[in-house]
Amino acid sequence: MKKRLFAIAMAVCLMFPAAVYAQPAESRLKNEVVIYHTNDTHGYLSGDGESVIGIDQVAGLKESTPGAILVDAGDATQGLPLASLTKGADVIELMNLAGYDLMTAGNHEFDFGTEQFLANVSLAKFPVLAANIYRNGQPLLAGAQEGNNGCHTVVERDGLKIGFFGLTTVETATSTNPEGIHDLEFEDEVETAKKEIDELEAEGVDAVIAVCHMGNTDSPCTSEDLANAMTGSYEDKIDVIIDGHSHTTENTEVNGTLIVQGGANMAGVGKLTLQISGSDVAASEELLSSADLSDVTPDPEVAERLAQIQEKQAGLLKTELGSTETTLWAGLIGGGVAVTRLVETNYGDFVADAFRYSGEAFMETAGAADADIPVIAVENGGGIRAGVANGEITVGDLINAFPFSNTLYMKKITPAVLYQMMELSGTELDGQDKETGMLLQGSNFGGFLQISGFTVVYDPDGEAGQRVTSVTLDGQTVPLDRNDSSTEIMLVSNNYIMNGGSGYTMLGELPKYGEAGGELETIQMYMESCLANGTLQEYAGTKGRILMRSSGYEPKDYTVSILITDESGQVLPNRELSYRVDGGGHQNGITDENGMLTVRLSDGAHGVRLADTQQEIYIDNYSGFGLVVDQYREQAALTFAADGSCDPVPEEPGGSQDEPEDPQGQGSLTEDGQQDAQNADAVSVPKTGDGSAAVPGVIAVMALCCSAGAAAPACRKNPGKQADRPDARKYRENS
Repeated sequence: MKKRLFAIAMAVCLMFPAAVYAQPAESRLKNEVVIYHTNDTHGYLSGDGESVIGIDQVAGLKESTPGAILVDAGDATQGLPLASLTKGADVIELMNLAGYDLMTAGNHEFDFGTEQFLANVSLAKFPVLAANIYRNGQPLLAGAQEGNNGCHTVVERDGLKIGFFGLTTVETATSTNPEGIHDLEFEDEVETAKKEIDELEAEGVDAVIAVCHMGNTDSPCTSEDLANAMTGSYEDKIDVIIDGHSHTTENTEVNGTLIVQGGANMAGVGKLTLQISGSDVAASEELLSSADLSDVTPDPEVAERLAQIQEKQAGLLKTELGSTETTLWAGLIGGGVAVTRLVETNYGDFVADAFRYSGEAFMETAGAADADIPVIAVENGGGIRAGVANGEITVGDLINAFPFSNTLYMKKITPAVLYQMMELSGTELDGQDKETGMLLQGSNFGGFLQISGFTVVYDPDGEAGQRVTSVTLDGQTVPLDRNDSSTEIMLVSNNYIMNGGSGYTMLGELPKYGEAGGELETIQMYMESCLANGTLQEYAGTKGRILMRSSGYEPKDYTVSILITDESGQVLPNRELSYRVDGGGHQNGITDENGMLTVRLSDGAHGVRLADTQQEIYIDNYSGFGLVVDQYREQAALTFAADGSCDPVPEEPGGSQDEPEDPQGQGSLTEDGQQDAQNADAVSVPKTGDGSAAVPGVIAVMALCCSAGAAAPACRKNPGKQADRPDARKYRENS
């Protein structure tokens, strides 16, 4: 049994000069091994000198430390366009040049399917590990690379043999597209670890490192679970777990094992130092920030190739599609809430509409037998990865939002299945503030569905499995019967959800009716149609499709206070100004003695800005933005520009400011989602085509291929009848 001594330290930004990490060979102890590690890079490989460390700088860091080992703990080949445009191939090339010694497969390595994953593995000049993933009774990666069994590898430095084995969370079976990995088996992480420890010890290693993509939050087996499971003859057998998946920073000892993780998106690089003396292994960890590495010289070859890849992609990504007056909301907002996983959003409405119209175009060719089947669509909130700020919309914006290369599937469902889906969608609901309407749950769900073609009413205070009050199809006034297992409805969604992803097993069991096109292509065509028709602004607010109505809560106007500062950050008391809500007409206002601008808004979400060139801020009583300041939600604040763009507007005859095109679009939402126009003092916001309140929302997207028979979807002027305690880690975007 080895005795392990742990000296655990966390680097503080700027506390240690970069020279500390660039150790000359003669100063490095003969019994010391330095291991640099990254995880969950998701295409963030281009450094910005502030919050992102470039892969060229990581390469330079390794080169500056003789004998260093460089490893990655997964989720490297999917994310930003840099990764997703070539389905990970460009990332593998850059990792080769950077000198990576090994990596463990993350769940998102499989987003493009098993065969693409294996193609990327074949490109890697370093071992890729996944010891607990099997196919046809054999380890998936056995024989995939010459000299690599796909389970473990040994790296030798100065006569010291460091054994590494790789584990991928069994959650991968549902946290990537199930269809693409249907023939894979995910073995128990603990039992696999014991097997790998035995084999590495038989090879006479001096230290055992588990490189895991499991995380420390809600996986079936976390890194801490793994450490605690090492008991009996396996006690003290794992020296260090290098972790990934949860996008958190880890540096803690659990049951005699040091667990480390460096966050995500190249915000930090971990420096793990092993000092080995006989059977004793002392391990210490430092998390290096961009500032810590400011003196490290980037590797010129990696930098050159990175620039070439970016130049190759730049033309496509910068192609402008048009502009929007209001933000399409998605991604992490205001301190770390992924709103598409929490509430209805305008981008979610937009995407679901695009899916539905593509499905309807398909059904026009389906023949008389199915011509009358109503078509609905859903998109999982976790699939919308980024938003579009008010202003110009580019192809890159769409690719950032929808990086997964998904396809739109169509399946026949029944009302009973639809109720099951929506109960699962609302699985994290856990109460609602009766005064403000704010949802009280401390977590959100990547499978929360954005919808089109129907309305769902939730009771957030309801019991699990009984939170859905009603589901009503567009054009109907009577809700569907939750026990109806015979009436046919055509559902359109991405193949991830349709194949049972995020727990939607009730869909995975159903046969596919057809394919309605590629996800990204469908969304882009719908976007271009809306821009050409001038109807994108109709998505300035949500459509009132997902209603949160606990007993005792009545929708109403609400008031928010927005901090106004000048361009130097100084608070501006008693400042007259103008502002816009959801891209509507200018409103005049004045700050109070504390620099706060008070705005009265109708129930739901809104985007607010001062200058036309300024990005909007997100305000929403249901998700708490503008009402609450905590670790998730920042103080709502806007900057007053000195160029006159924020000055009060002249009063119009008969009114104090410009009016929106539809002045009736004000007031609160009634029980059925329609506007209550009696609240005339609420800020007017542009109405949607159906008269429901305008509320900004969110974006999540995936890429798809257009089916040969489906016509391009057209953005409709009136898209159907629109009926009507927190754990900070869980508000993270799903990993």
